[in-house]
Amino acid sequence: MSLIGIDLGTSAIKVAAYAVDGTLLAEARQAVPAHRPQPGYWEVDVGESLTAFREALTTVANHPRVRADPPRAISFSSSGREIFPTASDGAPLGPCLMTADVRGDDVAARTAARRSTEEWFRLAGHVPGRMDPVNRILWWQETNREAVASARWFMNWHDFYALLLSGVPVADASGAGAWAVYDLSSKTWSADLVAEVGLDPQWLPLIQPSASPIAPVTPAAAREFGLPEDTLIVTGAWDFCAAALGTGAVDARTVALASGSWHSFLLPVPSGWKEDLVDEGIAAIPHPGPLGFALASFDPNGMSVIDWARDLLGLSHRELEEGLKGCGPGPGPIFAEPTFTPLPHVPATGRGGLLSGLCLSSSKVDVVRALLEGIACDFSLALDRLHRHGCSPQVIRASGGGAGSAWFMQLHADLTGLPVEVVSQGEPGAFGAALMAGVGCGAYSDLTTAIDRLVVVSRRFEPDPERGRRFDPIRTRLATAGMGR
Repeated sequence: MSLIGIDLGTSAIKVAAYAVDGTLLAEARQAVPAHRPQPGYWEVDVGESLTAFREALTTVANHPRVRADPPRAISFSSSGREIFPTASDGAPLGPCLMTADVRGDDVAARTAARRSTEEWFRLAGHVPGRMDPVNRILWWQETNREAVASARWFMNWHDFYALLLSGVPVADASGAGAWAVYDLSSKTWSADLVAEVGLDPQWLPLIQPSASPIAPVTPAAAREFGLPEDTLIVTGAWDFCAAALGTGAVDARTVALASGSWHSFLLPVPSGWKEDLVDEGIAAIPHPGPLGFALASFDPNGMSVIDWARDLLGLSHRELEEGLKGCGPGPGPIFAEPTFTPLPHVPATGRGGLLSGLCLSSSKVDVVRALLEGIACDFSLALDRLHRHGCSPQVIRASGGGAGSAWFMQLHADLTGLPVEVVSQGEPGAFGAALMAGVGCGAYSDLTTAIDRLVVVSRRFEPDPERGRRFDPIRTRLATAGMGR
């Protein structure tokens, strides 16, 4: 018996099959093209995502090692918040606007004005910004009434692919928690909020807890992908949360840092949420781990900024890493404010990122190093805000492309004063999804037991407080500029 985890990412779909003991059997990755028809816009063609999904899952399901150890269950790690309208048969009726797409600030402002920020935070865990699915639906209502009139559902990737494989459109609680009409207390859609913002309740998918069975794969999907007919489809989680499971971040002492396209983190908390965090850019979200909730901070300015800069400058990964090895212990000669994509909880004002201190002797490595320093310093400022509100994490578990840079991870340790650990699993999102699949089909008794058995730390970076203090001027400058707020 094997388990398949599918990571439905913003730039790629990754599928991995694991033996019950955690051994990787097969994996596949298919890119999903991004379309940016004009500055500030970012769309994905749902048909292109579907093509990538089909190719990746078919490759893994028919791999000889998976054929020899047939899959028992499949679950998802899904990029959160993105939604799009679909017909009753699941056919998409338009593109998916991605989270960094700046359209809809005016819609978001009207929704947010319905209640105080404190009340929104108490009810939904966040103030609905332009990327909230509720505001995306309202944007669709204003800009494409024809598509809305034909819509049966507005779906996230999780719901869409659950429908494709099982015939049932199911959202997990962590993904549903990204909607302003999800009630954190009752753990379901709020009929009052749905009516208040003017949504049709039939547009909303069903909600199930993560790691719970949805249904067996449909006969048509079993034939198409080469899956056993009794393969169970299991509710997954927001990719942010799934990666936290894959790194073992399920308790209040462990910060899960997702250092991917976005540079975001969550901290599991035992109960409730604090309204005074709303002004700190912190959200409260459902978490599939045993504590049930997490405090989260979302920043789209992560490795997407670094990859953009490398491509622009023609700097390879190898050249960057070699250059960073020769850096001194303190900050580089260039200062960067790396807000190149508007933050999700503030309006898109048109202001972009900032580089200062450039001169004719500045190198490509100097520029990218400054961006890495800015991203890491901003993360440390966000953790400072959590400390001020009584949270006391003791370790950081990092995943994503940024976790592959030893220099970058050491800088995070030095700036925060916390050790940074990287686990051996190369795709924590897909691995976390596979763990949920295993719980859903009974291969593991619960997520904590599975994590204790299977998650292994491969690298650990101890903090150097003296080096961290050298970056205090950058942290002060970023804090004054309002980074992360």
